[in-house]
Amino acid sequence: MKIQPFRAWRYNEFLRTQLPELTAPLSETNLQQKQAYFYQQPFHYFHISAPIDVPPYHNPQRRVENWKLDKVVLQDKLPAIYAYSQTYTLHKEPTVYTQIGVVCLIESTDYAQKQVLPHENTISKAVKHRQELLEATHLHTVPTHLLYTDITLHLDKYLHEALLHPMYEITDKHDTIHRLAAIHDRKIIDLFASQLAEKQLIIADGHHRYESSVAYKNAQQTPTEEAGYHLAWLTNTASYPLGILPTHRLAKKLTNFDSTHFLSALQADFEVLPTTRHEERGLAPTENLWTFLLILPEGDYLLCLKPEAFANSTQEAPEVIKRLDLSVMHHFIFEKHFNLQGERQYEHIDYTQYVSQAYKEVMSGEANFALLTRRITFAEIEAVCQAGHTMPAKATYFFPKVLGGMVFAQV
Repeated sequence: MKIQPFRAWRYNEFLRTQLPELTAPLSETNLQQKQAYFYQQPFHYFHISAPIDVPPYHNPQRRVENWKLDKVVLQDKLPAIYAYSQTYTLHKEPTVYTQIGVVCLIESTDYAQKQVLPHENTISKAVKHRQELLEATHLHTVPTHLLYTDITLHLDKYLHEALLHPMYEITDKHDTIHRLAAIHDRKIIDLFASQLAEKQLIIADGHHRYESSVAYKNAQQTPTEEAGYHLAWLTNTASYPLGILPTHRLAKKLTNFDSTHFLSALQADFEVLPTTRHEERGLAPTENLWTFLLILPEGDYLLCLKPEAFANSTQEAPEVIKRLDLSVMHHFIFEKHFNLQGERQYEHIDYTQYVSQAYKEVMSGEANFALLTRRITFAEIEAVCQAGHTMPAKATYFFPKVLGGMVFAQV
């Protein structure tokens, strides 16, 4: 995989004192659009990365041009790669973790080249939206998080050394501390390039952004060198335990939904067991395979797939995909009982990592029901990727999310 340093565009000195108010993970866009909180900040990067006034796309285009003319953002004089770390705790766990990696440009290559591997499906409409946004702004605003594996940890020492003198240190609303430091030394940059050249990368977070970047490159009649690269944060799976949270499903807007009939129908494939409310913990990571927690307004139920149901399944999918909890959930529940096939599922399924939110939306009537699942392991992700397949969309939620707005890369 080819990597390159870049001359980052960054907020001017005055605005850098306001970075906690101008930066956020892109994954928080939907919630913040509803609340309009970040959009009250005139220079928040969401105005170019997740604008609410598109289409037409000339609105964010003009905004970027004005930000450059008015020196809201300035381009660094020297190319660099960046050491980036996150110090955090997982939900309700006392252990403090720190993960580190390098922010740089990587070549945008088609999946067929096997240099970058996806682990989950994307939504074509969302990819197209991000492509059109990129074509208008010519600016990457959030690094895509990709994983490589190197048990020697050879590059880590250079990242740790750089982070002793961070240019930014930002604490977000989840109490995650984000640190960023520039590396200008050409010998170190070349070392990263040579060490990572033979590494295969797995996308952790940002499938839509990466695919839009490839589509953007392929759409250029005479692509510049910059157009062939994508802003990325590369982290070593051997350096730290990955923070992967489960992504629970919320069923919404189901016509004539009847919970009594639904519970009865589920018994053809599942053991349906009434259980106490699980509002604090959800499902444990050690919960049995193909076990889900169904939340209805009138109570909770453990759903355990019957072995014979799986054995007799007509689902057309590779074994490594069929055995995933989420594949079982989507096939035996959403497809079989509600005929939600393909991208039509996204019209009726929402997602959350928070058990409390799942209960809140079901009890308020915003959702017909919720399904809690275990978190997927990296071993499962790697097995799917190496087999050349992808999981259902929104299969994983890597935590913490990359903080957008720290550095922008021009394409």
